[in-house]
Amino acid sequence: MKLSKSGFEILQRVMAELEMERPDVLRLAFAKGLTESELIQEREKEEMANIEIPVSVIAKGDDIILIKHLLIDKVQTQINDEALDKLIVSCIEQGLEIMNEELNRLTGADSYFFYLLEKHGIA
Repeated sequence: MKLSKSGFEILQRVMAELEMERPDVLRLAFAKGLTESELIQEREKEEMANIEIPVSVIAKGDDIILIKHLLIDKVQTQINDEALDKLIVSCIEQGLEIMNEELNRLTGADSYFFYLLEKHGIA
């Protein structure tokens, strides 16, 4: 799976803001894309970054079955393995876009980490 160049730039920004490693931010972006996007669909052809993301970053072993069924529930149709990869990337890209919008709304003194904790009722 490959991210778009714009998605990769946002990924770098979020990693720096949260001071987290790439796999953790990718999982957060996937979760945000899955839960906060109204419509998940395959992305238009965009210029891709030179970064390959293995599906195991998002889900390992039997967890991939859970991810597949969460996506089937969201898109309301059966999906094959090729479509699964495309939908996972779409969720990641949409999640990164949501995270970028959230970062843009914060003031310079606000912490994105604390914003996420507060938004999702953890703090």
